[in-house]
Amino acid sequence: MTTSPISTVIPEITIHNNRAVTTSFAVANFFGKLHKNVLQKIRSLDCSPVFMTANFSAVEVTTQAGFDERETEAYEMTKDGFVFLVMGFTGKKAARFKEAYIAEFNRMEEEIRQKNAASSDMIFGDSRTLVIHLDEHGNIKSTEKVPYDSVVCTFQSFKFWVERNGWLVIRRDDLTELFNETLRKIGLPATLPNPQ
Repeated sequence: MTTSPISTVIPEITIHNNRAVTTSFAVANFFGKLHKNVLQKIRSLDCSPVFMTANFSAVEVTTQAGFDERETEAYEMTKDGFVFLVMGFTGKKAARFKEAYIAEFNRMEEEIRQKNAASSDMIFGDSRTLVIHLDEHGNIKSTEKVPYDSVVCTFQSFKFWVERNGWLVIRRDDLTELFNETLRKIGLPATLPNPQ
């Protein structure tokens, strides 16, 4: 499944009173709906009065009607209000927004999960950290002090941490094969022995 980045599936956003907001006009224009229908949807949202007050503000907007300007009722809404409203919309743009929102939520959730898993699998050395080596029966075989600037972790935690910090972790035989394959593609003989 391909999803669009969240930034391509939302209407125009402005900053008002240090909060990111959008308007019912921007929502109507973006989703190809009549503004009066968006207003009706907002008024009929089945949310608590506390949520409505925190996330929707009735505003007067000056609009152009032919050569005349007139004041028109509209709503300014926060991100939470926008999401609550749009989750009830139908159509292709609404579906793209919902998919992108879900994909972004899942990406953030996975990042948090990996971060928590990596940090719980890592033991940072200090003056009191000791690694205990056990034999196959669970008896202490040996102990060693973990130096202050060291970390004890699983390989997966180590790999996650270094990749997150911009490093590439690749097996030597995979790197050798990649190097030799590149040499073959440009017509040179493979020069690195495969360490298998």
